[in-house]
Amino acid sequence: MTQPPDADLASDLAYVRTLAEEGAHAPLVGGRFYVIWGGLMAAASMTAYLTTMDVLPLGVAGMIAPWIVAGVIGWVLSFTIGRRSGAKPGAATLGNKTAAATWFAVGVFITLFWAAMMLVHGQYTEYGVPRYFLFSLLFPIGFGVYGVAFLATATAARVGWLRYFAILSWAFMSVTMFMLASPHQFLVGAVGMIACAVAPGLMLMRREPADIV
Repeated sequence: MTQPPDADLASDLAYVRTLAEEGAHAPLVGGRFYVIWGGLMAAASMTAYLTTMDVLPLGVAGMIAPWIVAGVIGWVLSFTIGRRSGAKPGAATLGNKTAAATWFAVGVFITLFWAAMMLVHGQYTEYGVPRYFLFSLLFPIGFGVYGVAFLATATAARVGWLRYFAILSWAFMSVTMFMLASPHQFLVGAVGMIACAVAPGLMLMRREPADIV
């Protein structure tokens, strides 16, 4: 028996609604980027910390080179792996697109901010600001924008538990702000990168779809 047109329309609408609901709850596919950047930045920060503690006799190179190496590797891997992640199921949803754009903006901002610091860090000594002191602002600002990105991602992708990492990021922002003149800021920063980037990244990777479409 042929179904009436209204029944066909209702069935089509139900199907479209199901697809929309599945897309709205599609898992985030960017967890590997959290792990990559968090791991690289934590390693760079620990290297800088061990240099300041005279555990690694690397001198000025030990304070600057690790960040350059981490940044270059991070961006290369991001663009290399980004294409693969973009093919995963759900990658084209609003939540994933918002998360990708937000975290890309965070990466660009922090990279440009660090590059600017390389140029201006010694220009304010006449005002009593020690050379390299401005670099200590990177952790507070970095954790601050991490919190904003986590909150935006949690809202767009409907992943409520990411809000806790936004709060955690702002907690590390506050702590590192009180450690601007302390070499131990590097140690706290490394711990913060693992807690606020590597940990949620691993959690997201466990929820990612495995199939490539």
